[in-house]
Amino acid sequence: MGTLGQNYRHEKLEALAKRETPWDMVVVGGGITGAGVALMAARAGLDVLLLEKRDYAWGTSSRSSKMVHGGLRYLSQGDFRLTRESVRERERLLLEAPGLIEPLNYIFPFREKQFPTRRAFQILLNIYGYFAKKRDHKFLNREQTIAALPGLFEEGLVGSAQYSDAVTDDCRLVLRVLAEGKQHGATTLNYACVKTIKSDGDGLKLLEVHDQESGKSFSVSSRTVVNATGVWADDLRSQLGKAKRVRPLRGSHIVVPSWRLPVHQCLTYLHPRDKRGVFVYPWFGRTVIGTTDLDHTANLDLEASITPEEVVYLLEGANHNFSGTQLTEADVVSTWSGVRPIVGDEKVDPKDLHPSKAKRDHVVWDDEGTITVTGGKLTTFRVMARQVLEKSTEYLPHLDMSQLGEHVFAPETSMPDSKVFAALSEAEKKRLKGYYGTDLEALIATTSEQALSRTCGISYLWAELEWAAMHEDVVHLDDLLLRRTRIGLVLYEGGKALTGELEAGLRDKLGWSMEKWQDEWSRYQKIWQDHYSLPVSGSTNVQEGAQVNQELVAK
Repeated sequence: MGTLGQNYRHEKLEALAKRETPWDMVVVGGGITGAGVALMAARAGLDVLLLEKRDYAWGTSSRSSKMVHGGLRYLSQGDFRLTRESVRERERLLLEAPGLIEPLNYIFPFREKQFPTRRAFQILLNIYGYFAKKRDHKFLNREQTIAALPGLFEEGLVGSAQYSDAVTDDCRLVLRVLAEGKQHGATTLNYACVKTIKSDGDGLKLLEVHDQESGKSFSVSSRTVVNATGVWADDLRSQLGKAKRVRPLRGSHIVVPSWRLPVHQCLTYLHPRDKRGVFVYPWFGRTVIGTTDLDHTANLDLEASITPEEVVYLLEGANHNFSGTQLTEADVVSTWSGVRPIVGDEKVDPKDLHPSKAKRDHVVWDDEGTITVTGGKLTTFRVMARQVLEKSTEYLPHLDMSQLGEHVFAPETSMPDSKVFAALSEAEKKRLKGYYGTDLEALIATTSEQALSRTCGISYLWAELEWAAMHEDVVHLDDLLLRRTRIGLVLYEGGKALTGELEAGLRDKLGWSMEKWQDEWSRYQKIWQDHYSLPVSGSTNVQEGAQVNQELVAK
């Protein structure tokens, strides 16, 4: 937060502590699910407060595979309802937020004596297209496939299926949803941890909230509470005497330079080791390889990190499919790991299922006005939010579902009428409109021509960093470099080479002294080193993985 932001946060905390009127709804959790609930609740006329114990999207919602998709894999598992719902939400988001949600072609190669065959895949794609109400898939022969993905391993290749889904910056999606929620009257606060939830006997919920920055605590009351904490949902629910139902699964990714593995479409393939689906796709001028699917047994209060074994697994699969590339850990720019909440049926322990077979559907539980929503997909947050509000009508009779409509974002407004904005390329205008929505006009109005230059040649404009520093609740430097922007994921060493440039351009806007900046930079570098770079013990394992890959290629 800039100077304005610091004062604003202090004033907001004071107002929350002094407030005596109960909220209609307190949403606990600032990921995509909580953001969606807060937006829909505010749009429906509720007085809503969202509290996030870390930063917005700190957890799963900034560490997904960045895909807004229907889940072709779920269709192959027979989950027609989830796939239909996801495909239709994907189409809605593509229509409402171009520039933020962008179409991306996916290619699945067919090889001799490998399942699924073209015939089986065609059946899946026909159903997929039917749900989307469009047919945009086609089949490529061997030569066309190689032309689409140069360097693809050719042995046994007979052709491929090409279909479309979408890709996004998941954290920017959360931030735009939150911004629209605030425009409808929602109040949001990051670094505010809900410690306890109790009932007062008269239908109100009493929440003890701890401000992580000042160390102070205060209480708020609400008619309903929404537990939208994702993989942490059991923590609050256990206070109500409920059994644990969430299975944490870790998905990890590695980022490599696009020149080392140039792809302009997404390759989806079955990993040679265990036949799990893995993706190689372009993102922010880099190439991403992911994801894994493993039980996460580490402390959930610590950031998830990739393991040496996962590095081996991801490099192994990519090198098997692009055998001439032979990536090593020296090529890895960054990594990220997220933990997904998988919810088991009451009669089936989710741990009895293989991770890749566990369902990705969401659940909504109502425990006398404390409503838990968890599971699900990035794509379906609107559907989840509506179901939460439907459950809430019993406690909030004035909740007006008719105000919601079927949209996520406000109808598109015209582009800012500004000479500064007009100088940008059409692609840049589209991206900024998608990222900032109705905030774009204010962003441009406070921007100089100089601030529309790129940050060290990457896709971010200085204006975006300045806007985030002043207006997007930045409390720590990692908020800015890992979530408001993705500088820490696309630049070597987390953007270490930009230290001086970032300090000169942003320190004053953040309202920090030089000592504070240096402390924050040290903090950020440690976070990046511990959780977004290669694991220290990876070298030996990666070398062993390369040997395994040589054997796979030979076979």
